Amino acid sequence: MNSPMKEWWETSPPRPEPTGPASDDEEIAKMPSLAKPFAAFGAAAGLFAVLALGSFREPLRDVSPLVPMIATALAGAGVGAALRRWKRLHSPMLAREAVVLWVAVLTAMGGAASGGVVGLFTWGLDGFVRFAFGGALVSLVFVPSCLVVFDAARRAGRGRHGSLVAATDARTVISTVLAGIAFAGATQVPAVLSANTSNDLAPLAQVLLSFVATLGGTLGIVFLERRDRGAKKALEAFEKDAPWLDRLVDRDGEALPTSAVDLGIGADQWSRGSDNYRANGRAEVLVKGSIAEATAAFEECSKRRHRSLVVATCGLTAIVASFALRLSVFL
Repeated sequence: MNSPMKEWWETSPPRPEPTGPASDDEEIAKMPSLAKPFAAFGAAAGLFAVLALGSFREPLRDVSPLVPMIATALAGAGVGAALRRWKRLHSPMLAREAVVLWVAVLTAMGGAASGGVVGLFTWGLDGFVRFAFGGALVSLVFVPSCLVVFDAARRAGRGRHGSLVAATDARTVISTVLAGIAFAGATQVPAVLSANTSNDLAPLAQVLLSFVATLGGTLGIVFLERRDRGAKKALEAFEKDAPWLDRLVDRDGEALPTSAVDLGIGADQWSRGSDNYRANGRAEVLVKGSIAEATAAFEECSKRRHRSLVVATCGLTAIVASFALRLSVFL
């Protein structure tokens, strides 16, 4: 049975075996920083989680929105840094179930820390333990989103720096974070429908925050997809010309000319043929990398960004529809 949660639970594609003691360190070094993406996602998750829970529990409406936003941003940055630096999570021998478990544990720890801070600032020591436990429970709702961002960042280290694959992987990481922020904004639907909003925010301001988060996430993903189309057109041109390209050998140690395109995956170098030979008899490098593997990477990233766009669009639709239903009560 297909499930929308299958994407973060299914087994990851095979990864290359480590080639030496430093292979894990090299992979971690290539991986982009997770502190900023998790901080941004954490700020949105903390803010909207407290506002959403306030529609069910009246005491939470007294919480200042800035406290959970700042606390969860800091906790999210810590969780992101831990996920990137923890070598065990990057081992190709670690089972997918174990990755899910440890990401959930770290996410719960971050939720407990931010929830404890919110309880401490709002109700003192009496609220610390209770809200730390509640924060850990609420954070489990966002574990799938954290896993998707973590997986996207792991894939982002496969392409060489400055290459086409590295660029599309980076855009996929950003779009995944934007989808998570839009999902967090969509949790305001119960508050919008019930009109049980924060005491520190006007009802319209709370709706506007949700609308800005979901709309911003949607437009951001659309913008990233448009940016990706230009690179994909260049790759498609190389794919069409592949039968007429000549593979160059023994050129790995040479620097690429400024006009060459680095696909990011594979060490193959290609020339257009004898027409591109210089006066010294050497062929001009046109593209470096595996065209087939780069095409597959682009297709994979395109599908993941499409899923992110679906999530963001659904969140935006939910917020707009719930606000329209609530407004119709007064008309």
